[in-house]
Amino acid sequence: MRKVLLLITLMATTWYHASSYLRTNHIPHRLPLAMHATAASSSSSSTQLSPIFQLSSSSPTDPSPFERIDDVIMGGVSSSTFGPSKSSKDCWTFRGVLRNTGGGFCGFRTAAFSQPLSAVGYDGVYLKARFTSDDEPSRRTYKLTVRDDKSRGEYVRQAMFSVPCKPEGEIPTIRVPFEDLVAVRGPVKNPNAPAFNKTSVFQLGMVISKFKIAQSTETLEDFRDGPFSLDVSEIGFYTDANAPPAEPVARPSVSSEPKKSSPLAAIFKLIFSEKSRRRRAALLVLSDRPGRKKGLGRGWLRAVRLCYKSRASSYGMLSAVATFASRFAADAAKFAAGKALKYALFYPIFAAFRAVKFFRVKVLKQTVAPEMR
Repeated sequence: MRKVLLLITLMATTWYHASSYLRTNHIPHRLPLAMHATAASSSSSSTQLSPIFQLSSSSPTDPSPFERIDDVIMGGVSSSTFGPSKSSKDCWTFRGVLRNTGGGFCGFRTAAFSQPLSAVGYDGVYLKARFTSDDEPSRRTYKLTVRDDKSRGEYVRQAMFSVPCKPEGEIPTIRVPFEDLVAVRGPVKNPNAPAFNKTSVFQLGMVISKFKIAQSTETLEDFRDGPFSLDVSEIGFYTDANAPPAEPVARPSVSSEPKKSSPLAAIFKLIFSEKSRRRRAALLVLSDRPGRKKGLGRGWLRAVRLCYKSRASSYGMLSAVATFASRFAADAAKFAAGKALKYALFYPIFAAFRAVKFFRVKVLKQTVAPEMR
């Protein structure tokens, strides 16, 4: 009996001292893997960070290693910039205005790498970033973007993460594991995509959006549009504490070869330029206001008149007239060029395609693939 009591006393004493040690030293529980991307905290001293881009006021901006990807490509009117911060020398600022109408996203990505980066030996991508424009960063969706092939197509790898609201002090480190990356087209998952290729990282980027990554198009319920601002000081790869040291990542080189231009490319740039698409999208938004007839009828004329009055009140009637005349002339030239391309290029190509299909089906009695029907 005495041995039993002694054993119970020893077990109780051991449990008491162990629990006291845990409370005193604040040993944390390990976060589930799925929460690593949303845990915005400074990395431990044993975590290996290998920066690819260290952004500051002295970082080169001409040519910039990054390019914008705003929703103007799909008819939206959101806009953003990414460049050296005006308030801090140790970071760049990604700022802009998100508009719900027509799109709802802004982003940046690296320019095309001359040679792909290898992420072998690393566990994910880290960013040193913080949200500074307001105290509701959770009302936007943030996505890391990684491209692991040479193409510039719509399919990329993305993972959602959270950005802390910390206007001052040290910029927190956000870690996004490679295991969280999923293949997407826009915001929609692609379940049939091959596995992520660590040996060929051709592009890195980030998107702030109203769209979540899901099986179908899904938006954030309490999405907040309007101005936003994030400070970003570093982007790179990281290795967890228990992993062996990985090879340092070489800074990617961007192709410096000048892009060749052609007359046809110049015409396409004139017709489909970002500036013209933004102006058209803004006119559509203004002309489709509630209570007014949609389309480019009287609603469009009201939108043009509103723009003219706004310009005249800010810069004077002479400036408004000159701006209206120049834009009308440019739009007329684009309209004429578009019609010329339509009747001289697109229609003949379409007619030739239909003629080839008719000849194969009716004359040669061949079976045409479904996508050609």
